[in-house]
Amino acid sequence: MSVAIVGSSGGMKGIFVQGVLNALETNGLRADAYAGASASALPAISAAAGLCNFVQYHYWQRVQLLLQQHGQDLSHVMHTVTHEWNSAAEPFKQELFKPGRPRLFIPANFVKSTAAELTQSEKSRRLGRQLLIDIGRKDHTWVDEHLELHLFDTHSDQHPLTPDNLSDVAYASTRMIQWALPAWIEGQPYVDASYTCAFPIAEMIASGYTEVIGISTEVGPAYRDIFANEVIPEALNGISIQLIRPEYELKEIGVDFTSCTADGLIAAFQHGEAQGRAFLQS
Repeated sequence: MSVAIVGSSGGMKGIFVQGVLNALETNGLRADAYAGASASALPAISAAAGLCNFVQYHYWQRVQLLLQQHGQDLSHVMHTVTHEWNSAAEPFKQELFKPGRPRLFIPANFVKSTAAELTQSEKSRRLGRQLLIDIGRKDHTWVDEHLELHLFDTHSDQHPLTPDNLSDVAYASTRMIQWALPAWIEGQPYVDASYTCAFPIAEMIASGYTEVIGISTEVGPAYRDIFANEVIPEALNGISIQLIRPEYELKEIGVDFTSCTADGLIAAFQHGEAQGRAFLQS
């Protein structure tokens, strides 16, 4: 049996994923592979490196602090924090890329053809607003035509995840189209994973993992992508999928997709820890 632990997207709600991973690591559960889409990219990195207890909620506190500053849009916040993290990430890289470490997957969407002119320039805001309307209508025509999911992977030759591109991949996985600052990986244009892969559970099953534990940021159904057309099932291709969820809407304690209070951040992290422990006990 091989185990994969997967984190979903969710913006600032990703602090819950960090809390769950912290509890699993502290209590001795280590997976064969970790995957994280969008806001779960950095939590997955910390889990694969075995350093969740080192990260805890400190990274998220920096995000929350920058969000409070006037004029800071989320792209500047995430770009700043991701690259600050990269400058201090040598311990992560040393652990993550050692032989025998768990495999790590981070999805991001490659922008095909001439669409890069729209997604990586000042035109992205208008396109992003239109896509928000399309998401409400569950119309993914533009996404199907212009985006291609790439699964970056520490064991892959096709889309390798390396010490050199780790922070760029992490930022690209979070970068919504309407954000001001574009995302590039080795000179190629990318946008947020969530448009096609908000919860890379099917990708882990396709990669051969026989037990999958998913960490959702939502109380209700978990979905494959941002369009919410496809619910994550209890099993796929004969493989059981176990989901860890919050017991209540994180918005109730001050944590939402693009906003977070200081107290809410700590409370959501601690709730994640509690849900992780409850999962292990069950």
